[in-house]
Amino acid sequence: MKLLAVENLFYLILLVLSKGFVYGDQGCTEKFMELSQVTYRAQYTSASAPGRTWDDKLRALQEYQFNCSSTNVTSLILGIDVRRATGSINLFPSVRVYRPNSNDPGKYDLVTGSERTIYYSTSNVSTSGVFEYPLNPPIPVMSGEVVAIVQPREEESVVRIYYIEGVSGISFSSSKEISIDSDEIDLGDTPITNELILVYPVTDGHCVNSANSINAMAIRNYFLTVQRSGAINDRRQYLYPEIVFSCNGSLTKWIYGGMNHNNMNNNSPELQIWRQLGPNNYNKIGSSLVNANTMIGTNLYEFIPQTPLQFQEGDIFGVHIPQTGQSVFSLYEQRGNGPLNERVNGDADNPYSTITQALVTDSNNDFPLVTVEVSISLASTSVVSSSSTSPVISTTSVITTSTMISSTVVSITLSNALSILFILYHSS
Repeated sequence: MKLLAVENLFYLILLVLSKGFVYGDQGCTEKFMELSQVTYRAQYTSASAPGRTWDDKLRALQEYQFNCSSTNVTSLILGIDVRRATGSINLFPSVRVYRPNSNDPGKYDLVTGSERTIYYSTSNVSTSGVFEYPLNPPIPVMSGEVVAIVQPREEESVVRIYYIEGVSGISFSSSKEISIDSDEIDLGDTPITNELILVYPVTDGHCVNSANSINAMAIRNYFLTVQRSGAINDRRQYLYPEIVFSCNGSLTKWIYGGMNHNNMNNNSPELQIWRQLGPNNYNKIGSSLVNANTMIGTNLYEFIPQTPLQFQEGDIFGVHIPQTGQSVFSLYEQRGNGPLNERVNGDADNPYSTITQALVTDSNNDFPLVTVEVSISLASTSVVSSSSTSPVISTTSVITTSTMISSTVVSITLSNALSILFILYHSS
């Protein structure tokens, strides 16, 4: 076994170093909203179509025909509203499959074992605007079978599935509302065609046919039209305990949506990093006043701290919003479909530095239009390479019948914060 070439050593070093930078929605910042969604929601703040839900009924999706003899539904693309679960809001929708009754045309029987519950919570909401729910295990389906969606009582549901009425050029076929307890359903009546239900079944064999060419992207795009965004409530100190950093590193840029008022006021929203020290005990370890915004798109801005803000795994994102009439900038949030919103009780005219009281959980789980760029801290990394100039830590040799195999361990320090351990193997 020969020594690796020197040029391969440098390649490996560059490869390791390239893992040290994380931008936007990647790596340890995956709980922040993705940049693409921040950009879209900042530009399009109003809902162009009202999203509607149904109540305690089943709807069969006759729009989708399976054109393979057999396949599996592996996931669902959804347009949904995810709310905070409480004692009285604790129900979830589900998906089922019905099979044609060979003895009674128009009637369909429930396929035993086909039902899957659609679970979402504030901790796993979509950061990209796409809700794709994996079905585990997948649901086997055959040609002629039909997918149906069960929506429990609307006021008690954590997850509510949307439909849009009267979409121009779309005649989406679905059943009338049917009792959710039905093991047999009658689809002999003329289907409803003016309600686009925001559900698309993804199969492993691309076996879904839609007369209206409805696909996953179409459902996502229509779903975007029912969401909206606007200014975060003022005089509030918010923490978002489910928007956390999952590594150690430094924050180099904030990117966010909002409105610059271009006035002479001195107050600005403050973007913050918090560390929980114990129950009801938080310490702010970094923050940026967004008073020197650089506009990079429609209602889209960035702010680069003069000194990167350090964070550790588990640190929490927070924000302070001053009184609207005294602020130079309004920070936006997506209405609903976000993580838990917790805040200091009462009005907060100034940003907090420490919090030593129980936080109030808002009934709304809105999603701030904020994402970040960070640089992560690298721990020691082991790679196979060679060097003749680094200090040797240890050398071992093993003699076989025909070959002596040696390994040499060396340490290379690339910076004060980063050392890389190399293990060298060679034979003679």
